[in-house]
Amino acid sequence: MNKKNQANFVKPKQNSEMRKIFYRKLFYIGLCIIPITLFADNKGIFRLVPLPFFLFGMYQLMQIVALSQIIIDDFFPPKNSFEKITKPFDKFVYYFSSTLFFISLLCLIFEITNFDNTINGTRLFWTAGFVGILIAILLTAVLKIKFPSVYYESKRRYVVHFGLFVGFFLLSAAVAGFVNHHYADSDKIYKRFTIISKGISGGRSKEYYIHLIFENNNEERFSIGKNKYNNFEEDEEIELCLLKGRLGFDYVTEFNKISK
Repeated sequence: MNKKNQANFVKPKQNSEMRKIFYRKLFYIGLCIIPITLFADNKGIFRLVPLPFFLFGMYQLMQIVALSQIIIDDFFPPKNSFEKITKPFDKFVYYFSSTLFFISLLCLIFEITNFDNTINGTRLFWTAGFVGILIAILLTAVLKIKFPSVYYESKRRYVVHFGLFVGFFLLSAAVAGFVNHHYADSDKIYKRFTIISKGISGGRSKEYYIHLIFENNNEERFSIGKNKYNNFEEDEEIELCLLKGRLGFDYVTEFNKISK
């Protein structure tokens, strides 16, 4: 058997093994979800039960991400595993996708705190991100129809898909958050709410949070500075200064203590 036939003979076995690894890790993640769901709301001695399952599940997920290019190539084999000569446009799309991802990530880092101080900021984030996914799908369809060679090579296909989908998702969310608060109406609205709990995030750069209950029993978390955090107490009534966001999501600009 010559080398070419040997390569063709071994490949299905390798592909089969990779799929087994992928399915096994998905199975482990599914098992971890069960105790996390069962003990998520437990505030007694079992409140720490989900922690090891969460860590193990995240470890399995990280391994899937690390192997994602190999897994994708296994399920959807590319036309070329390596190219000696790359078309200029294909190279442009490759670098554009990579740049888009890093720019979008940087934009979101600068904008993420503003989502904390936006009423229903989580909904704004995911709605805008979904719009970004739609843009990526549309652009991908155009590329596959007009320039299919972009997706012929394994590494380029992976980077282009990842950069376009994740990049447009993050960029759309960051742009939506910026537009909503930066171009908000100038008229201020003052409302009072009760602080139901407080919290501090871990890590080198600590974040100080308060949790409030809004209409329809919706709980919102807000990021405030350390001084204001120490100035407020749980179950205390607080006054918020709100601006009507350009996209319809109210944005909090001030957290005021109510004088007695």
